[in-house]
Amino acid sequence: MTQTCRTVPLSARVLGSMALFLILSLTACSSGREAYLNGALKEATPEDVVERLGEPWKKKTSALRSESTWIYRYALTQDELDPMGVDKLGRSVFKATEGVTAMMGLGGGSGNPLDPGARPHCYHYILTFDDTTKILKRWLREACAETDL
Repeated sequence: MTQTCRTVPLSARVLGSMALFLILSLTACSSGREAYLNGALKEATPEDVVERLGEPWKKKTSALRSESTWIYRYALTQDELDPMGVDKLGRSVFKATEGVTAMMGLGGGSGNPLDPGARPHCYHYILTFDDTTKILKRWLREACAETDL
């Protein structure tokens, strides 16, 4: 019997490489804080979290739900919010377009009111611990203005 070798088509190899790159990119994009919290779910105790993140900004306890909520407050930089630089690229394109329209006498030069620029962004990391097991059961990040304190 003769054995035939099958070669993987170039398109399949390219797609496989692109998928691997995407997965690695998304993994690298999460901040160290968020990577820690993802790994700490269902494992970390309050003491573990304090050792890693320090004391929380606020603590609340719910006797009805038998859980504690900790809130960490951070001013996140644009790099933390947009580690791939996608937003930065969009702002560069906007500024270039604005400059061209200003030179043509069609307005521009006023700035984009929606452009966050380098302004710091306030976020809360809300961690919930089960009071019975003393384990981190969930966390989420939300803008400070959206947090119901």
